[in-house]
Amino acid sequence: FPAMDFLTASNRKGLGDEVKLFDNGTLNGENKNVVVVGGGDTAMDCVRTAIRQKAKSVKCLYRRDRENMPGSAREVSNAIEEGIEFLWLSNPKKFIGRTQVESVEVTKMELGESDSSGRKKPIPIKNSEHKLEADMVIKALGFDPENIPKLFGSENLSVSKWGTIKIDLKTMQTNLPGVFAAGDIVRGASLVVWAIRDGRDAAIEIEKYLNSMGEKKI
Repeated sequence: FPAMDFLTASNRKGLGDEVKLFDNGTLNGENKNVVVVGGGDTAMDCVRTAIRQKAKSVKCLYRRDRENMPGSAREVSNAIEEGIEFLWLSNPKKFIGRTQVESVEVTKMELGESDSSGRKKPIPIKNSEHKLEADMVIKALGFDPENIPKLFGSENLSVSKWGTIKIDLKTMQTNLPGVFAAGDIVRGASLVVWAIRDGRDAAIEIEKYLNSMGEKKI
């Protein structure tokens, strides 16, 4: 399951909502062997939520080592104290099961030369595959942007060397008049709270722009 599906179900249940997929056990880690794939703050949210749901076991797979993990070092330490097992230099190769996941085939990794992010690139070790028992797998992964100018049919749209959209940080406006951007498409992989904040700031700037163009106030 995607991390957001798992976390949203848990949060809604905690607020007293009726959550069918949580109540029927689908998005509930109780008594399950849970494997979380990822190394950022969202992955930390997932492993610590799963352990609080009384999962049988919780393992976190991360393809680099602890020193190169993007998530909070404090959260990692706290998670280890809570009994979560971190499998460093490990990457899932395939999910195995008939009607639902039963295990994960994992490949051991080693670190090679640094990539464009400045971190050492993980390289699979030949013949290192092994299986982990799993009743639930949660994917807490970040993704690189697509070719946004091509995707939007706007070849003149300015993007950074990482493929994210460039904006004027004061106005949230791109180099295209009347086109605004906010959140991960500008920041890169970040937190939901920052995306919410950016969206609110962008809305204010859009209103200012429309008013300056003589449009009715929103």
